[in-house]
Amino acid sequence: MRALRTAQKKSLATLYEESNVSRGYLSNLEHDRSVPSPEIAAAIDKALGAEGQLAKLAVQIPRARTTRDRPRPAQLPAGVRGFVPRPDVLERARAALDVHHGAIALDGPAGVGKTGFAITWAHEIAENFPDGVLFTDLRGYAADPPADPAVVLGAFLLALGATPPEIPSGLDGRAALFRTLLEGTCTLVVLDNAADAEQIRPLLPGSPTSLALITSRNRLSSAVVREGAVRITVHPMTCTEAHELLRSVVGPRLDTDPDAARAIAERAGRLPLALRIAAERASLWPHKSLRALADELSRRQPLDVLAVDDSAVRTVLSYSHDALPTKMAATFRFLGLHPGGPIRIEAASALAELQPEYALGHLSALASVHLVELTPQDQFVMHDLVHSYAKELALERNSQEINVAALQRLIYSYLSTGAAATALLWPSRPRRPLDLPDHKLTTLTFRHRRDAICWFEDELQLLVRLVHCGAQWNITTVAYLPVVINEMIFHRRAWSWWVPAVRDALAMARQGHHRDAEAWLLETLADAGIDAGQATSSLSLYRQAMEIRAELDDYSGIAVGHVGLGRAYCQLGDYDSATTHCETARQISIGAGDLWEHAVATAHLAMTRAVLGDVTEARDLLTVVRQTLDDTEDFVSSGCASNLLAGLAESTGDHKLALRHLDDALTTFRNVGDTWSQAHIFRRIGDLQADCGNQRAAHRAWSAAAELLNGNTEPNATQLRQQVIKSLKEIP
Repeated sequence: MRALRTAQKKSLATLYEESNVSRGYLSNLEHDRSVPSPEIAAAIDKALGAEGQLAKLAVQIPRARTTRDRPRPAQLPAGVRGFVPRPDVLERARAALDVHHGAIALDGPAGVGKTGFAITWAHEIAENFPDGVLFTDLRGYAADPPADPAVVLGAFLLALGATPPEIPSGLDGRAALFRTLLEGTCTLVVLDNAADAEQIRPLLPGSPTSLALITSRNRLSSAVVREGAVRITVHPMTCTEAHELLRSVVGPRLDTDPDAARAIAERAGRLPLALRIAAERASLWPHKSLRALADELSRRQPLDVLAVDDSAVRTVLSYSHDALPTKMAATFRFLGLHPGGPIRIEAASALAELQPEYALGHLSALASVHLVELTPQDQFVMHDLVHSYAKELALERNSQEINVAALQRLIYSYLSTGAAATALLWPSRPRRPLDLPDHKLTTLTFRHRRDAICWFEDELQLLVRLVHCGAQWNITTVAYLPVVINEMIFHRRAWSWWVPAVRDALAMARQGHHRDAEAWLLETLADAGIDAGQATSSLSLYRQAMEIRAELDDYSGIAVGHVGLGRAYCQLGDYDSATTHCETARQISIGAGDLWEHAVATAHLAMTRAVLGDVTEARDLLTVVRQTLDDTEDFVSSGCASNLLAGLAESTGDHKLALRHLDDALTTFRNVGDTWSQAHIFRRIGDLQADCGNQRAAHRAWSAAAELLNGNTEPNATQLRQQVIKSLKEIP
């Protein structure tokens, strides 16, 4: 080869380009340090125009299918003790086995049980591969560096019967010889814990009769596209599977407290690794109740509890984090500051201070290694244990100032988005513009009311968490979050979630001397008190808020306080005082040019007049209110006015008129996409139809209400749905 190359004045670089054989391997051949496969010899022969002379000199290695003396490798480790079958994964794996083109890739987050399943299933199907089973741990996510494919191939070639002199020194030569030996065989190659597609590519058999079974935290998209690998994503266990795994270690004692067992499984994220560690801890405490472990997991950092030497959940997660590029690792840590739940692109953008397109790129890359997950609803979510680890890293590696700044950006982002949604849904209510720093944040904008309503419903619980989170970090501007969405809080009345959050916000308002926010929050707590039947305590809160409003010369705010006092006195039965405060609110709001508060005061005056028996005046007042709200396109409030008119008609026994008003309200709420209010109206329609003896119509309305609330976990929605279902069951 050297003689021909020298005669033709070709360098190794030129020969590499013409033969596609690496320069290092060519050099090894010329110095007699490697033995080429027939394919490589033929490529060099062609590049040098040797007309077969070089190809004849290559050592002819018999193909494995005709080699009777070759050992049959059987390298699988022992199966996992107490392995719990995963029917869903097993079904998909068997289906993949029928259609595979040489590779099946199992991907999923750390500790989800990929290796355990792969080894167990490989034992099950090994009889389908009579020429042997190869196994290696590629250490893609481990304390040690990832395995070098050339080294792995060297071990595989020895196991397949090649002698050391026959094994090429370079990766390309070894890969070619590996494929040659597997040609026409039925061999199973298990590649555990792969780092990426580049690492596994040289290790894949070329023969379709062989199979590579791969596990990785990486989604290996490149291997799916280029090599046609069948991808199977392994998710956390189901509740039943998690219970079975715990029981396989703990034994029948698990059945003594099923609630504690469920709590342990959920706190362990239903990840097999975490479940086994939790079960081992329970086994070490045979005389303690399972409730003790469940309480410890709730009380302490779960990553501290779920730690056993090198098998700690924290340890395996660290391998994933440490493999990330620097900027992406920083984004991962910032996501640990997120309050929890679905992570919007805008939220990631604010936390990591990235443009939205870069934030999306980081989220997608983190999803590719299962540090976040992309749900079927196209939402990014972070597993609880992964979130705990990310937050731990943020606290350890980021300074206090950096973390606070990230959370401030997140809060400002939600303040801006919340203000935009509120302005669209309640356009007639005047608002002081937010005085926020210019962080050049990208926030959501809404073209349709339906979009704003959906945003509120989707983010309701996150907004509560964000208030608590901001208070824990002493970020006083979080006090404004319940303020900018005050109308939605009052409209939805999810007080069991919001009252504790509003109290935290009130503490932040006082700490930061945000007097305007303090007044709003006092009024919100007073509103919640009236809904809870605690009008006496609400009187004091409204008066405190009015003192602050007077201090700030906020006349619209003073009118708000008078409306609140009117509601409180009406509940206490002091209708004269209620009337006086509502009339005062109307006068002040007119002077302040606040048509919205005037409409609200008028509506509450109407309800007070109705209680006193003057239903005609009440109806006239409410009709004017509804028209005013329609004129200002404040349709959510207009729908509420129609609901009040229905109540007046029902109180006089005019059920037909009440149903017409409810139909008006239903149409309004349907047009703005307000699912909660539609369900509430359907429930009222069902009640009215039942009172009229129209059982079929009642059934239709209640069924519609139940369907609209299906899947809504907010306590008020859950309670309403239960009431509706109870009504359905009572229909003969």
